[in-house]
Amino acid sequence: MISKKQLFRCQQPCEGSQCVVWKWNSRSELAIKQGCLQGVDKQWTAKVGCRTNHLGASLCICDDGPLCNRVERAEQTTRPLPQIRLPAVECQSKVISTGFVGPRREKICTSNYCHVTKTETFAEEKNENTDILSVSNCGDLPEFDFDVRLKNSIGFPGLYSNGCYRIQVEKRSAMVDCVCSKNKCNEVIPEIETGHIDSHEFCDGDFCLIQDAHGRVSKGCISLNERNSWSHLKSGHRRILGVEQWLCQAHLCNFDTERAMKSVRSMRAGKTNSGNVWNLMVTFIIMLLASSF
Repeated sequence: MISKKQLFRCQQPCEGSQCVVWKWNSRSELAIKQGCLQGVDKQWTAKVGCRTNHLGASLCICDDGPLCNRVERAEQTTRPLPQIRLPAVECQSKVISTGFVGPRREKICTSNYCHVTKTETFAEEKNENTDILSVSNCGDLPEFDFDVRLKNSIGFPGLYSNGCYRIQVEKRSAMVDCVCSKNKCNEVIPEIETGHIDSHEFCDGDFCLIQDAHGRVSKGCISLNERNSWSHLKSGHRRILGVEQWLCQAHLCNFDTERAMKSVRSMRAGKTNSGNVWNLMVTFIIMLLASSF
């Protein structure tokens, strides 16, 4: 068994802490994609095993050896993977827009997860209102609808279920993406408080972000509400099927990937030093108490 901290090769050629094989029907043909995961929570989200969503698409995750994500892995009997059941929920389907006039059309749909997105388009003049478009549905990319979010409509994979995220990579717009796993949980968008970290002079958030999506580089910030999620974003490098992400928590740390990872290492070293100081204090107190008897 390979150590969970060790990176190993997966098909298609890449390295990660986990390998993935994903299958879905595209225009009556079976489509298959293989790749790597790195930096995604393995305890609560990217669990080893196979899951099948309401559309019939399947996703298998493994970490028991190099190239473990062969196409036939889901049917392999010598090293079977556990089956993971996804939730089944009823969701609200509606569209709300500041520029929409007329009766709202609302209906109920069924899926594995409920989705809601909001796009905020900021006005050029301060005295003008922000345009807001909110869409609640069962997901506009059903072949990607798993506990591990390989892709979403706003273009930032790897966000966690039952979390809500506000992402800004452009000066005049921001996007909110939320996914939840209870009946009609997408009726209201949870409140997201923007953080205190400035990112590239035009937004603030809980994390600064760099994303390289197959050559398209974005920089900005992420604010989040993960109160209802078992998984939580952390600083560091992430890889989701060829999309690279760097998250950091220091002012302007997303200038480039080198500065981002330097910030992450510095933060982790600070936590380690704080832990060492605390351990020394506890040891000193114990010694004082022992000497008094």
